[in-house]
Amino acid sequence: MRVRQNKFDALLRWRQGLCVVAVAGLAVWSGLKPTSLIGPRSTASDTVGSQLEIDHALSAAAASALSGREGTIIVLDPQTGRIRAIVNPKVAFENAYAPGSTIKPFTTLAALRAGLIDKNSRALCHERYSHQGFSTVCAHQRDLPPFDPSQAIAYSCNYYFGRLGERLDEKLLSDTLSSFGFGKRAMSTGEDRDGQLLRGKIDPRNALGEGTHLQATPIQLITAYTALLNGGRLLTPELKSSEEFQVHERSHLDIAAEHRSLILDGMRGAIAYGTASRAGLNSSEFGVFGKTGTSTPLQGFRSQGWFVGFAAASSEPEVAPDQVRLAVLVFLKKGHGSEAAAVSRPVFQEFSRWKDQLAVHESELSAKNSNQEEPARGWAATVMPAFFKFSNAFGFGAGMRSHPDPSASQKMIDRREPSSPSSERKIKVHLVSENVTRELALEDYVATVVATEGSAESQPEALKALAVVVRTYALKNLGRHAKDGYDFCSTTHCQRYQFANDPTANTQVYEPAMKAVRATTGQVLHDQTSALAEPYFSASCGGVTANIHSLWGANSLPYLQGVRDEFCESMPHHEWRDAIPAERLMEALRTDQRTDPGLALKAVRILRHDNTGRAQLISIEGEKSHVVRGWDFKIIVGRRLGWNFLKSSKFEIGRLGPDYIFQGYGFGHGLGLCQEGAHVMAQRHWTYERILGRYFPGTYIARESREGVIAQAQDETHSAKSNSFADLIWKNATRYTFRSAPSAGRASLSSEHFRASYPVTLPQRDVAQILRTLETTRTGLINKVSAAGLASSSIPAAEIFINDTTGNFVGRTGLPWWAAAATKNNRIELQPAEVLRRRGVLETTLKHELVHIIVDQISRGNAARWLTEGMALYFAGEGRLLARYASKSKMTVEQIEAALKNPTSQDEMRRAYAAAYQEVSRLIKADGEARLWQRVARSQ
Repeated sequence: MRVRQNKFDALLRWRQGLCVVAVAGLAVWSGLKPTSLIGPRSTASDTVGSQLEIDHALSAAAASALSGREGTIIVLDPQTGRIRAIVNPKVAFENAYAPGSTIKPFTTLAALRAGLIDKNSRALCHERYSHQGFSTVCAHQRDLPPFDPSQAIAYSCNYYFGRLGERLDEKLLSDTLSSFGFGKRAMSTGEDRDGQLLRGKIDPRNALGEGTHLQATPIQLITAYTALLNGGRLLTPELKSSEEFQVHERSHLDIAAEHRSLILDGMRGAIAYGTASRAGLNSSEFGVFGKTGTSTPLQGFRSQGWFVGFAAASSEPEVAPDQVRLAVLVFLKKGHGSEAAAVSRPVFQEFSRWKDQLAVHESELSAKNSNQEEPARGWAATVMPAFFKFSNAFGFGAGMRSHPDPSASQKMIDRREPSSPSSERKIKVHLVSENVTRELALEDYVATVVATEGSAESQPEALKALAVVVRTYALKNLGRHAKDGYDFCSTTHCQRYQFANDPTANTQVYEPAMKAVRATTGQVLHDQTSALAEPYFSASCGGVTANIHSLWGANSLPYLQGVRDEFCESMPHHEWRDAIPAERLMEALRTDQRTDPGLALKAVRILRHDNTGRAQLISIEGEKSHVVRGWDFKIIVGRRLGWNFLKSSKFEIGRLGPDYIFQGYGFGHGLGLCQEGAHVMAQRHWTYERILGRYFPGTYIARESREGVIAQAQDETHSAKSNSFADLIWKNATRYTFRSAPSAGRASLSSEHFRASYPVTLPQRDVAQILRTLETTRTGLINKVSAAGLASSSIPAAEIFINDTTGNFVGRTGLPWWAAAATKNNRIELQPAEVLRRRGVLETTLKHELVHIIVDQISRGNAARWLTEGMALYFAGEGRLLARYASKSKMTVEQIEAALKNPTSQDEMRRAYAAAYQEVSRLIKADGEARLWQRVARSQ
């Protein structure tokens, strides 16, 4: 230990009173005593002293940003190689890891040099890359157009780079990586490791930074990146003061200007719209660019997160090599690339605070470097204007703390994501950019969506209206991504869910949103049938909200047929005009086979407008002719040219010389709530109830039962009726009243194929018995399916939600109080277990609903209702309970189907169930169970 300490005392002597130790309680070098970091006070000039102050401040910011997480942060001068700050050098120097997607810029360079791609090459992502047993998915949204190389870097498309790795010569890729120092020690002291670069080993995973053939230390990676961007100078990094440091260039690499420009564009894109877009690093006034990476450790399952970022003196698209100012690498042993990018933000913020000192020391720095092996680029004169702007780019003024306060950040997180004790329901949200799925309370999800979508809204009543719409949409569409293992994604495909990982989120955005959510807790929209409504919202409807049927071809809903909205006519997005050259429009249309005109575009015209003035059908004439929906046309053009083109489908088309002129109104699809219109209504003192009534005519607001006003069926007789059966549990009408009954909380219990969520008032032994019944029933049903020669491996695991009250069940499912259970996809909703047990139908109800799941899976949801219900009744053993309800005259399957879909009473439902059971029993008696299951399979 003492040998190592002596060796590094010389390197660390200049870092007097190193505040990183005090700030984070971390020794910069693992295993050193903190006292070894403190040497005699420097006798250097004021210039060097100020540089030391900057280094100390960067060290403190880095330590605070890492905040005890396992990993490292390296802050480097990319013009000299001098290490300005480092947290946990042992991790940075002594260990090598798979670099993940941070390797992709180097893969791109090798492919450019090989001529496999150029700046115009494009490839469409297929969402998943698989090769010889290796498989990985892409985290970016799935509706993007084909990527060029810069976009592939920005979105970090695994499919793009995996396929590129298959085509790329292994020697060329290895030579490229080796030239940037991979597989070699980076430091002259020899205290770092070689990493690993196995030559001659063909593995496309190298192009993705995964696998065992390529491993890099953090110090190797940041040194390689600096050479990629500083003009090809591969520098030797050293931990020394500015007074003692001398630049040492190991080699000079030839990097074509156009190749560097393309890679730089991709790294800018990663910050602006790609994998690091939520880290808060993007600024139009100061250039920050970088690349994220997430990799899998050699042994283990927790991912590793990387980010390498740079600050430049210019925000212009082209950054000269000598304008690259600061390099920051963040590595997290348990994390993702997007998290690592967010961790880097305080370091860039701290660097911006020292703009004055950076200018003062320009002449001294240039004079000192003039005697070194390679003159360092003078840069303060260039960087100063940008730094004056950059100090406010992240929202910090002169009163900003020198060092972030972790406790304050945590308090801010607590304020922005409240957890309401009444929010029992948990949902799963997939953060697309981070490729992370999180479980959270429904009301917390609603609060963040409202903060995201209503970030510019200042009117409380408008935010309340938005909160009700967001909550209703969430409940209506639970399990939207069930096949992917979560409920919602974080993109516009579901509802935009942003800022969740930003600990410095502005409370001015979150607090109004949270107040609106709390004020409307549990409130949802219902349609005239008392079912949850299907609500939507958009930025601006352009004077008339959209008709869902003519817009998307969806089923017509009475409250989504379009209403006049004069309120948004004075707002910014009411009217717009786009001029698109014919060549660019043709280029956009050729990206989709539905609109591809071939090599010539002759005309584009609207064939029909709908009743809201939106383009419903558009004709495209060229070598090929097409007719396409107006909304599809808008999406196809927007994907290629940008979403600021064709802001809605409410437009007219004209020609002016070589340009197509689009005169339009509104922003977005225009369905349902118009946010700009709601803003004006709220300004004019409309309540949120009145606003929602205007945009969703015929609907009404009700409180979701689990949030406090809970419907409870009161049984007057309390007698267990043995002749009741699973779906209909009461023979006679009972009084139905409402009372306040907040939930005591929920718990969960799992078995091999089932997970039950249940109220804590229900004994766990009872839940365990429910799971045992389900597992036994599942085994028996799977055996029957297999005996019919059908595959059973795709039968999914199921979620069981046991409600604590009947009113809770009614509010969640929209079913009448006399229903025992409801099944949708692979989720079973049950009445309270005690109610079902008291009626003697708990076991048969479980069996009945499990048959629903299996039949729906085998038929892909296409089996007739009479067949599904008849089989559920048969295999649940409920036949003996049905004889008394059988109709005297035989019902046809059509009559049974109609009665099941629209029952008018309990008795009618019972008669329909009895008829379905009789029909299924007849089929089994005639042909056997196996033929019946095969009939289900043919329903696909």
